[in-house]
Amino acid sequence: MTISNLQLCSDLKELKEAKIDRETSNGLTGYPHLDKPWMKFYDGMYIPEEEPQTNMVEVLKERNKWKMDKTAYRYYGRDVSYGEMFHNADLASKVLTQLGVKKGDVILSVVPNIPEEEEIWFGATQIGAICDYVDPRPDSTDIIANSRKLLEIIKYEKPKYIVTIAPCYLGMIMPIETQLKELGINDIVLLNPTDSMDEFGQMSYMIDVLNYERLKKGESLIKNDISIKELGIISNKIAEMRKNEELVNNAIYNSPLRVQHYKNLIKECENTSFENVTDCELINYIGHTSGTSGARPKPIAISNKNAISSVLQCGIVGAGPSDGESGLHILPGFAPFGRFNNDILSYYNKGMNIHVPEFVFSEFGYLLLKDHPNSIMAPPAFLTSLLNCSYLENVDLSFIHKIVYGGDTMTYKDEEALNKWLKKHGSLAEIEKGHGMSEFCGCGTYAKDAYNKPGTIGIPIAKTIYTIVDPDIDDRLVPLRFNEGEERLYGEIAVSSDHVTCGKLNGDVIVPHYKMDSDGRNYIRTRDLGYMDKDGCFYIEQRKDRSFARIDGFKIKPYEIEKIIQQNKNVKYVQIVPYYDDDVKGTMVMCHLVLSDDLDDIDEVDVVRDVVYNNILANPTMNSRQIPAKFKIRTAMPINKGGKIDFKALEAEEITGDEINVVINETNIAIESIDIFRTRDKKKIKTLK
Repeated sequence: MTISNLQLCSDLKELKEAKIDRETSNGLTGYPHLDKPWMKFYDGMYIPEEEPQTNMVEVLKERNKWKMDKTAYRYYGRDVSYGEMFHNADLASKVLTQLGVKKGDVILSVVPNIPEEEEIWFGATQIGAICDYVDPRPDSTDIIANSRKLLEIIKYEKPKYIVTIAPCYLGMIMPIETQLKELGINDIVLLNPTDSMDEFGQMSYMIDVLNYERLKKGESLIKNDISIKELGIISNKIAEMRKNEELVNNAIYNSPLRVQHYKNLIKECENTSFENVTDCELINYIGHTSGTSGARPKPIAISNKNAISSVLQCGIVGAGPSDGESGLHILPGFAPFGRFNNDILSYYNKGMNIHVPEFVFSEFGYLLLKDHPNSIMAPPAFLTSLLNCSYLENVDLSFIHKIVYGGDTMTYKDEEALNKWLKKHGSLAEIEKGHGMSEFCGCGTYAKDAYNKPGTIGIPIAKTIYTIVDPDIDDRLVPLRFNEGEERLYGEIAVSSDHVTCGKLNGDVIVPHYKMDSDGRNYIRTRDLGYMDKDGCFYIEQRKDRSFARIDGFKIKPYEIEKIIQQNKNVKYVQIVPYYDDDVKGTMVMCHLVLSDDLDDIDEVDVVRDVVYNNILANPTMNSRQIPAKFKIRTAMPINKGGKIDFKALEAEEITGDEINVVINETNIAIESIDIFRTRDKKKIKTLK
């Protein structure tokens, strides 16, 4: 990306002049954070100046005070009203108070999306405590490795209590109980995902287990009977659950810690009272980013004020289910996007959550078939999987009123394909989208209606400021401005809002804030490179921190290559990563490609040749050193646990010989020839002389 043609604001004097410009040039300065051109889309909307100064649960209770008999959530067929949910939240406050939890105490939560997990967060919030969410899914089959990773998180984030489920207790916590005792942790609370299920719910769960097995084998979901073999699957699942229960009971008996079942604690807290702490500045949630490169995931501290600001702004733009509608709660609580945008926002909008603790993302369509949600919020990989669900072929999906993606980028081709697919299935919904980060509770922009342009992430949500800064200056913010006649402003995106984390935990700065002198506000840098158009719509091109240097020192910015290759008609997805080349003894460029669905018997080498010549070499903005040295054609991109493309997995893949090589023979003044060939074929195709 070149920014030489952009006017940089590099000192305080020019920043002060920007304020004068605003007063003397029809109110426009050219600086996005001062002009806020996107606000024209909010004309006529009510945007409150003040936000509630209390805790998040009090806000939800006030929003739903006339809906206490209406359904708040559904869990395996069981409907729970708002009144019952808030009653359960009060019980959770009592349980935690009786355990000794105090204002400011940290409770580690290693639990999937189940009602008790959510209600414990509500309960902790009411008494001023903090729920610290850790991904309950193990990274490895090595129990000791998983336990050690968890121990590192615990040492740094300093919880006093742990809430978990049986499999996580056995596989992650039990091996480190002695160390936990030494760290001052004495209490573990066990939740059981089936405690919130009635008999019908338990049967519904078993049917899900069975149906996912059927889907794996390509079998029909609609059967009048269950085979003997299928009864065996259910029987094995029940046996597994009973075995876990036996193992847990033995572990509790031998544990140096006090391990108690939550359902038993509820029975004992009837006469306990608790103090409702309403300080909006208190941290009430710690989540973790899914893109951390280190061994320990980066913690993100969110306050009541942050959470309230987030759901209020998302409610204004119309994200999440509407009043009385249902939404799939599928995204995990350890990710702020899952906690606030895909969970709490539903309650703020007076809607209903369908809690889904476990599903196979490649069979995401099964949830639509089973649950009939009105609103869906999911990463692109979940939504694009719908295009391959044969069992939805003739299903009426008119019940889908809203479908939103976030957490990763989706190609415009996929967006168009999904919109056509929805229309074909009777839904009037069109894909809406948002951009965000864990650092600001998830969503920061939203795209729908007139500001849902091709490729855009939309405009900043109602009380949030996005702006463009110089990506090459790291120690301070240098805002960029539109020059006369410019249609796009390129650079790194920075964000300011009340829903942005304070960025600190245990005295450490986790997320640095930067003061913008021209408006006096604090901003955080997103590390996303992109641009803004004159209407105030933003576009993401790539992550800043994915750049790397080739062996010759040439700096590779993956997004620059990806956006060019993506233009090829034969290419569906493209990702650029570094790899170590044994021949040249250094880092070179690898391109991973997924080809378009409608290609029949196409020669993959021809596709690579077309990309090299017609997309890269024919483009005057590209350099020959940006041509990947290897292309790997694949059927799909690997997806991480957060539903995003797993760049680490791509970088970790070994060279197999199936790759298509591109060898450029050049002098200091010209390219003499390009050889394109498969290593395994042992033949070279001269394509240029």
